[in-house]
Amino acid sequence: MTLHISDDQAMDAVVASRPETDAIDNAWYVGRREQVLRRVLATPHVNQPAAPARPPRATRWGLVAAAAALLAAVGLFAQVLAPIGNPGSPQAAQALDRLAVAVPATPVIPNGSYELTVYEDAGIAESDNGPDAYATTRSTWTAADGWAWAHQTGDEPAYYIFSPAPRNYDLNAVTADPAVMETYLRARVTGSSSVEEALFEAVKETLIFTPTPAATRAASIRMLARVPGVTVTENTTDPKGRPATKVAFVDEQHRPGVVNAIYLDPATTQLVAELRTQNGQPYYTCIYTERRIVKSLPDDIIKTLGADRIEKSIP
Repeated sequence: MTLHISDDQAMDAVVASRPETDAIDNAWYVGRREQVLRRVLATPHVNQPAAPARPPRATRWGLVAAAAALLAAVGLFAQVLAPIGNPGSPQAAQALDRLAVAVPATPVIPNGSYELTVYEDAGIAESDNGPDAYATTRSTWTAADGWAWAHQTGDEPAYYIFSPAPRNYDLNAVTADPAVMETYLRARVTGSSSVEEALFEAVKETLIFTPTPAATRAASIRMLARVPGVTVTENTTDPKGRPATKVAFVDEQHRPGVVNAIYLDPATTQLVAELRTQNGQPYYTCIYTERRIVKSLPDDIIKTLGADRIEKSIP
């Protein structure tokens, strides 16, 4: 049986069959788009012989069929074939390699001990009444397994116990190789304006988490050389005036005017400060003022929070 429909009915069917934007976004999330693009670009190109010419068919139905194919595919391929930029400069790669070489080879937190870190952060948060400035000081005692006890003073003072942060990735589960890490992360990172920004944030979290193995820390630092938008400034100072190497990320397409920077101690690669600016003005600053190994939790922390590994928050 042959079904005959009018040209208008055909066009209506094309419009109705177009995928919804939300469905496309869910199926082709940003990490998957990058992964598929890399596979497409890595596939060798084979020249095909030219097809024999066919007589033109100048019917409206032919145009409608072409439009149907285009509408069905454009929502996918326009997102898959988006440019991702080029790797960083050789100079940046060399500077990052010098940082990676400086990563300590021995575990930073011995079993049974804690790393005490103290940092001061200040910034501007959005509230129902508009921008709201805040400033806090937090002391954190981190165990080798990632559990942490914290005491925050300043705005919103409180005591906390934190479990290791859950993530959609685990760099310790892959080979400590920059290329392997990049491919692994591009398929998994979420929660940022772009994959490149998410890669930068993943490395930052890896470096903040002191128990990360030395090989993983070093490879993640080297991986940044492959991320477009990353710049490195050696022999500079952090916002507190201490010697540091500055590693910054800029994405003018998705976050124009915003610079997200971390400052690393060039001798130990420990993260000593974070600074985010917008149009040259700081809107978030985090300064690490103390970092040392202690053998036990303070008495006031045990009295208030206890030593058991149970997440809690006490104002």
